[in-house]
Amino acid sequence: MVAPDKRQRTPDPTPVRKRGGRSISSVPAVTASFAFVLLTLLVLGACKRSSKHAANRPARGEPRSGAAAYADRREAAIRLKDAIERAGGSEVWVKGAPGEAFPPPRADIPIEVLAPPRTFQPVLSALKTDSSAQGLEARAESTHGPDGSPAVEVRVFKGSAPVGAWRFREVRQLLRAAIVIDDLGQNLEAARQLLELPYPLTFSVLPRLPHSRETAEEAHGAGREVMLHLPMEPETGSRAVAGDGAIKVGMPNDQVIRIVDADVAAVPYARGANNHMGSRATADRALMTAVMKALAERRMYFVDSRTSVNTVAFDVARSAGVPTFYRSVFLDDTKTPGYTLGQLRQLCRAVRQQGAALAIGHPYPTTLAALRQFLPEFERADIQLVPASELVRSLEVARLSPPRPHGGQ
Repeated sequence: MVAPDKRQRTPDPTPVRKRGGRSISSVPAVTASFAFVLLTLLVLGACKRSSKHAANRPARGEPRSGAAAYADRREAAIRLKDAIERAGGSEVWVKGAPGEAFPPPRADIPIEVLAPPRTFQPVLSALKTDSSAQGLEARAESTHGPDGSPAVEVRVFKGSAPVGAWRFREVRQLLRAAIVIDDLGQNLEAARQLLELPYPLTFSVLPRLPHSRETAEEAHGAGREVMLHLPMEPETGSRAVAGDGAIKVGMPNDQVIRIVDADVAAVPYARGANNHMGSRATADRALMTAVMKALAERRMYFVDSRTSVNTVAFDVARSAGVPTFYRSVFLDDTKTPGYTLGQLRQLCRAVRQQGAALAIGHPYPTTLAALRQFLPEFERADIQLVPASELVRSLEVARLSPPRPHGGQ
C-alpha cells in the first residue's frame, strides 16, 4: 500500500448544496463585495463634506467674517491697548465711553488715544511694534487735531483686510476729574442706583451705619473704589453731629489710632479717606498729624473735603507723605438737578484751568438725576473720569494746592 501524499487535499466527503443555482460557498464573497462598496461610498461622502468645510474656511492668514471676525479684532485691539498703556503708564488715555463696545463695531471707526508730548512717540511706537508681533500691518499717516496739535491716524490690516483704526492726539496734558459720593452706608438702595451708572465714581462710606459693610462690599464687587468717610468734629456750637467713630480735638494719639482702626475695619476695601464734617478737627494741626500718621501706616490716601477755609489737613497730609488732594466743587448744596448740573459744569472748568479737580456729592435723587444726564459729557470734553486714588497720585495733582485764606501761606 502506498502512503498518501500529505500535500494532497483530502476531498470533503460532504457534497456542496445548491441554492437558486448558486453554491452556498459563494455567499461570503458577495457579502465582502457589498461591504467594500458601502465603505467606498462612506469615504467619498466624508471627503465631500471635508472639501465643503475647507472651501468655507478662510485661508491661513486671511480674516474671518461675522462674529468670528469681530472676536479676532477684539483680541487684537485689547492686545494693542495693553501695549499702549504699558508704554505710557499714567500718561496715556485710551478713550472709550463706559458701556460702549470695545473695539467699535466697524473697523474704520477709530479708537482715540491721548498722550502728552513726553509719551506720544513711545505709545505710538508700542502700537506699531505690537501690531508687527501679531502679524498685522500698521499704516500711519501724520495729521493734526482740531486745535492744530500733532495727530497720527493709524490703520491696522491683516493682509488686505482692515482690522482696526486708531487716532493718536498729542495734548498739552491729560485732563482728569474725580467724583466722590459721600454719606453712603445708610441707604442701600441709593448706593445700588449709583452702581448702575457705568462710571468710576468713588464711594465714600460712613462707618458703623446699618449698611456700611454691605455698601462697601457691593461697590467693590462692582469695580468701584471705596473710601472711608471719616467722621470728624464740627465747629463748636454747630447743630451738626459727626456720629459714631468721630475724631475729636484733644484726643490722645493712641485713641485717634484706635478710632481710625475701628472705622477702617467697618468699611472693608477702603483705599483712602476723606473727612465727614470736621470743620474744627481739620483746623487742628496736632490732631491732623495723628490722623495722617494712622493713614500712612495703612498706605491710604486722604482727600480734604474742605468744610472750613481754616483746614490744615491737606498740608499735613502732604508733609506726612500721604497721597492727597482737595475738594474743588460741592455738587449739591442746593438739592435740584439744575443746580447740580451747573456744578458739574463748574467742575469741568476747574479741570481745564488746573489739569485736575475733584467734586463731592451726596446720594440725593436730584444728584443722581444730574449725574445720569451729565456724565457722558466728560468723555466728549476730553476729560478722563478716574477714581480718587488715581487722581491723588497723578503728576498734575503733585503741583497743585488749594486756595488759601486771605493772608494765609
